[in-house]
Amino acid sequence: MIQTISLQIILSFLFLNSFSGIGLSQSTNLIPNSSFELFKKLPDDISQAQECLISWVIPNKIGRGEYYHQKCSNKKTGTLKNQFGKQKPHSGDAYVGICIAKNVREFIQVELISGLIKGETYSIKLYISCADKLGLSSLDEFNILFSNGSFSIPKNENLLVTPEIKFTGDFNNNKEWIELSTSYIANGTEKFMTFGSFMYEDKGKIHGEIKGAFKYAHYYVDDISIVLNEKEKSKTLENNTLESKVSDTSPNFIQGEVYILNNVQFESGKSLLLADNFPELENLIGYLKKNSNLKLLITGHTDNIGNKLENKNLSLERANTIKHYLISKGIPENLIAIEGKGDELPIATNETEEGRKKNRRVEILFIK
Repeated sequence: MIQTISLQIILSFLFLNSFSGIGLSQSTNLIPNSSFELFKKLPDDISQAQECLISWVIPNKIGRGEYYHQKCSNKKTGTLKNQFGKQKPHSGDAYVGICIAKNVREFIQVELISGLIKGETYSIKLYISCADKLGLSSLDEFNILFSNGSFSIPKNENLLVTPEIKFTGDFNNNKEWIELSTSYIANGTEKFMTFGSFMYEDKGKIHGEIKGAFKYAHYYVDDISIVLNEKEKSKTLENNTLESKVSDTSPNFIQGEVYILNNVQFESGKSLLLADNFPELENLIGYLKKNSNLKLLITGHTDNIGNKLENKNLSLERANTIKHYLISKGIPENLIAIEGKGDELPIATNETEEGRKKNRRVEILFIK
C-alpha cells in the first residue's frame, strides 16, 4: 500500500549551470560526494571526470579532469597505475586528478549541500598528492574560491577576484597524501566551492606559477570536507532539536508501508535542495528522532523522458538530496539507505505531463 503525505519542499537552483556523496558523515560535511565514490560510470580513458562524476563539475572549458577508480583495470585510469603515475586512495576506492599547465588549468567545482552561515566558523580539509610520472612539475599554492553561483572559465585568464583561501607550501610529495586544512569565517554568500591552483594577481604578485622545467603538473585530490566547527555545531544541533519537535498532527507512519513525498518538487533534470524552513519535513525528522530504532529507505523515481541510465542516476541523486537534508538536521547517516529506480516503476502514465509529474517522485519506507 502506498500512502501520500504532503511535505512542502522547494527545490531550486541559484546558479547558471551546474550531487551526492556517500562520504557525508554525522558531523555534517557540506561537500556532496566528498571522496568521489559515487559515479555515473567508471572511466576507460583520461579526461573523463566531467562525464563520470556525480555532483562535481569541471568549470574550465580547456581540460575535463581525470577520474581514477580502484576497480579500473586499464593502464590510464586505475589507482595503482594510471596515466600520471600511481597512488592509493586516501580513503575508499577513488579520487580525482587535475592538470595544471601553461595552457590547461583544471579545477573541480561543487554546490554545497547548504550555504554557509554568515559569521560562523567552518573547518575545511582535503588531501592532495603530486603525481609521480617522470618529468612532472609541482606547485606551491592551491586555492579555494567560494561563490554564490556556478561559473565557467573559458581560457586560462587571471581571475578578477582573489580566492578566499590560499594553501601554500612545498607540494611536491608524490609518495604520501598531503593534508590541506584551515578555518574559515563565512560571509553568508558561499553556495559553491571551486578548488584548484588559480593564476591570479594580488598586490602586484602573480600566484599559481608552475615550478619545474616542463611547466606541467598533475595532482590527485581526495576527501574534501567543510564542517561547522564543533562548538558552533552543538548550538546548531540544539536549535534543530527544538525545530524538530513532532506536532500533534504529524503523520502516524507505519513500518513496511511506502509513503510518497507528494509535494517534493524538482526542477526538470535537477536534484539539489535549497534548504529553507520546512515545518512538515521537520515533523518527519522529529518522528525519526523519537523512533531511533527505525531505519529509512529513500527511493528516487523519474519519468521516462531522456536516457534511461541518466534517469537512474538522477533518481539516485534526488534520493540523496533528501538524505543529506535529514543528516544536516541530526539524523544519523547509518539509519538512512537510498536507491534510485529511474523510470522503472511508474505510478501513472508517461503520456501526459500530469502523469509524468506524478512519476517524478521520492518515496520513503520505514524499516527495522
